[in-house]
Amino acid sequence: MRVLTISILILLAIGLAACGSGEGEIVGPTWQWEVFQDTAGINDLSVPNPENYTLTLNEDGTASIKADCNQVIWSYELDDSRLTFDTTGPSSLAMCPEDSLDQLFLERLGHTVSYVLQDGKLFLNLFADAGNMVFQSNK
Repeated sequence: MRVLTISILILLAIGLAACGSGEGEIVGPTWQWEVFQDTAGINDLSVPNPENYTLTLNEDGTASIKADCNQVIWSYELDDSRLTFDTTGPSSLAMCPEDSLDQLFLERLGHTVSYVLQDGKLFLNLFADAGNMVFQSNK
């Protein structure tokens, strides 16, 4: 009986550790946008300067976003693997260089519906299977 109780406690601890591993891992670090993966594979995009396109999910439910020359604060909702942004938050309104990806970054980020963590990368899945934004943590 004692061995059974210990086995159950060990399995319970492993299960609880697995449950807490998703959400906590994406909240806190600053994520740099590296790639956009188009579902069709036609419009894939490698971001030439990932440090200019960052996302930090704060524990208070706000997202600190750097979109090239602009700073943006959005709120977000995180529930299991579902992630959505309220895109009505404050933003600086600087005019970024012509080759900037700032508007594309914010537009695609605003269409996020879920996420997956895989091999240390954050994959944001976009609405209507429009593709994935791939991020790497800079920690």
